[in-house]
Amino acid sequence: MKWQARRRAWAAVAIPACTVTTMAACGSSPQKPGPAVPSEFRAACGHPGAHVTVRKVPVTILHAECDLTGVVITYPGHGGATVPRGSGGIGIGNSLGLTLTIHPGTLDVTVNVTGEAGNA
Repeated sequence: MKWQARRRAWAAVAIPACTVTTMAACGSSPQKPGPAVPSEFRAACGHPGAHVTVRKVPVTILHAECDLTGVVITYPGHGGATVPRGSGGIGIGNSLGLTLTIHPGTLDVTVNVTGEAGNA
């Protein structure tokens, strides 16, 4: 009889623990991009260190549909930049004319370029 009581007590602890572990694991899975996210960005959503070559500018990617934090974004002939963590309406540019704007509050990312390729 004692083993049955121990078994019930163990089950009462183990089952909720397994449920919490399963739910936590689901929260860490890669982000599934929304349908409005351009195809070149989809594999990079939620993957810091990924690289995206933008095909058409200007483009704005909604953070709610695709987290680009830590992703390297380039545009042919205009260089590239890494999407920083945080916001503040920061415009990040480089000498080749690529500009990233991180919109405050939403963390949406806008990619644009200025000048000719290579900024010659």
